[in-house]
Amino acid sequence: GDCDDTEATVNPAGIELCNGVDDDCDGVVDPSTSLDALTWYADGDVDTYGDPASPTQSCDLPSGFVADNTDCDDTSAAVYPGATEYCNGIDDDCDGVIDPTSAFDALTWYADADGDLYGEAASTTLACSQPAGYVADNTDCDDARADINPGATEVCDAADEDEDCD
Repeated sequence: GDCDDTEATVNPAGIELCNGVDDDCDGVVDPSTSLDALTWYADGDVDTYGDPASPTQSCDLPSGFVADNTDCDDTSAAVYPGATEYCNGIDDDCDGVIDPTSAFDALTWYADADGDLYGEAASTTLACSQPAGYVADNTDCDDARADINPGATEVCDAADEDEDCD
């Protein structure tokens, strides 16, 4: 039953390896069950990052597969480790965080301590959506008083205050 009498490691009890030889004389060269077959991962979205849930064993790289298994969404080529994160409700960069403050298109929000819907330009935060206590407007000239803001009516008074921030 020996299929190659010139090679001692090639015989019916031989261990199949990825070497271009039918090591166990079963008529199959380099099957996926070879001792040193590699694990490859399906890359359905062709972004060069594979789906960890779709592995296959093979001696050679199969079409549609890659060696990397870190894709968190193999249905979108825009989602992969290291991708730019956007404010879109998706974990674009596969880091487990959706829409972080570091997202490319995160907005600047301004603290509105007095609740008058006008924020203080010097007190900011970045976020994909409006955080509590913050507004998009940064034109408040006195964020400690709700009666002083760009929308207030200027009045002549003894305090000589700038009620409308002009």
